[in-house]
Amino acid sequence: MSLAPRLDLRQSQSLVMTPQLQQAIKLLALSNLEIETFIAEELEKNPLLDAARGDDERGDGADPSEPSEPLIERDGPADSSELLTSGDATGEAALDVDMTAETFHHDSAADSVGGLDGGLGMGGTGAGGEDGPDFDSFSSPDLSLADHLTAQIGAVIDGADLFIAQHLIDQIDECGYLTASLLDIATRLGVPLARVEAVLAVIQTLDPTGVGARDLAECLALQAKEADRYDPCMAALIANLDLLARGELARLKRICGVDDEDMADMIRELRSYDPKPGCRYGGE
Repeated sequence: MSLAPRLDLRQSQSLVMTPQLQQAIKLLALSNLEIETFIAEELEKNPLLDAARGDDERGDGADPSEPSEPLIERDGPADSSELLTSGDATGEAALDVDMTAETFHHDSAADSVGGLDGGLGMGGTGAGGEDGPDFDSFSSPDLSLADHLTAQIGAVIDGADLFIAQHLIDQIDECGYLTASLLDIATRLGVPLARVEAVLAVIQTLDPTGVGARDLAECLALQAKEADRYDPCMAALIANLDLLARGELARLKRICGVDDEDMADMIRELRSYDPKPGCRYGGE
């Protein structure tokens, strides 16, 4: 007979009596009164355990005669993964927090818990109610850009120039830009081009600043003049917006004759301007 060591694979079945299984077998042999006594003792010994709600509070249609599932004693506090998966967190590690509390950051009104509409009160019985947002505040103002300009121009000019101004205002789009050619307008009205340009210059002094511009560069230049920042360096920067869009700052600094600090300050100033001043007012 050989005495050399060897490895064998064998399959066998065995019953492992884990603490949980031993406790379950022990509970099966107890009556309802003994189970309640056992649960009360476990709650006193382990502060992390909490009593389950009664049958009348569950509202799940369970038979009152059936005993509720007993709470199994844990060797230690539950970790976060167990709390997330079980949905039955209790004690100091409970996860059933108030989602509407001020400790949670809400990026918008839809982040608040209040029904399917995010608590905005849009149909149904959401949490918006009378305290919900005022939707009238979201609507555009009744005063259009054309009405706003017409109300101002009447106090500045009159006569034939007022007629020309009204025609120019009709050609300004909702963003505040003049979309028609001044030469075409002068030809259509039968007036000199210089007179149309003079009336447009008056319109460009109205509120909002930058209105009546024919392109983005002119719109920004009008706002820079209003802010008293339209010096030769700013004028050169506005005249080369295409280089700024491509990020060719080194070339821009040479054209404007400024250093890094001045260039950064000029760009910061441009970003504070409104590229679409007419959008502040409503319209069709």
